[in-house]
Amino acid sequence: MWLCLLLKKCLAILRLDSRNGRRHIRVYTIVSRRELSSITNAVVAPDSPYAVAQIGAWDRAYAVSEYQPGLGWVARASAGSLSNLNVNEPHEVRVTVVGQSIRLTVDDVEVLSTAFSIPLEGTGFGLYTYGDAPVEFTETRLIGNPPKIFVIMPFAEPFDTLYRQVINPVASGLGFEVVRVDEIVGPGVIIEDIQRQIESSHAVVAEISSQNPNVFYELGYAHALRKPAILLVRRSDGPSMPFDIRSYRAIFYDDSIGGKNTVERNLQQHLNAILGGG
Repeated sequence: MWLCLLLKKCLAILRLDSRNGRRHIRVYTIVSRRELSSITNAVVAPDSPYAVAQIGAWDRAYAVSEYQPGLGWVARASAGSLSNLNVNEPHEVRVTVVGQSIRLTVDDVEVLSTAFSIPLEGTGFGLYTYGDAPVEFTETRLIGNPPKIFVIMPFAEPFDTLYRQVINPVASGLGFEVVRVDEIVGPGVIIEDIQRQIESSHAVVAEISSQNPNVFYELGYAHALRKPAILLVRRSDGPSMPFDIRSYRAIFYDDSIGGKNTVERNLQQHLNAILGGG
């Protein structure tokens, strides 16, 4: 017996032993408000890629896979033994999709987490089953979280002022959660925090005027994930940008009151385009 949850071209699939008896399934899905606001009835086309969070697939208890047109199913991550699954008990399944990050939680235990190499595209939500055992869905919910912007920049003036007075208020005003790595509190390895934040963001805003190596590393990681990136460059530093960066569209600004108004307006336009994008 399979239970399938389709969301933003992401499926949560439960494979349950098709013995006699009714299976009780609670399904909770957490997405950004951007995706939640655009949920539609949708059918996954055979030429469209999508992600799948699974129970009982690939001979493992839990798995996350990707369907690639022309190639078929590819397992991305898996964990646990099939013997850990009890098909005679109700299960609560939670699938969290944030940016390119997917987390699968079963019965309040996070069992699997992974990130996809490209942004998940499209919208849609649905439930379906097939097999010879009855399944009962209860308390199916969609829970919205704000879309996230990760900010990449040196932690020094004048960039701190740019962050406080322009980037954070403009993005927050449009409904984004705004994160800069120095604001993250708690234990952990900082580079892993940065990677997780980039993976779970919808886009990054990067101030690259100083050509800081850490900034370029983080921007490179975002580009490797095909993450939308908004680049900010002081106009005076534009001619000195490396040749492989100059080809990207950027917002050039001046360190002045008039420059502040210009960068606010241009940043708002770029962020609105991200909100309106597919």
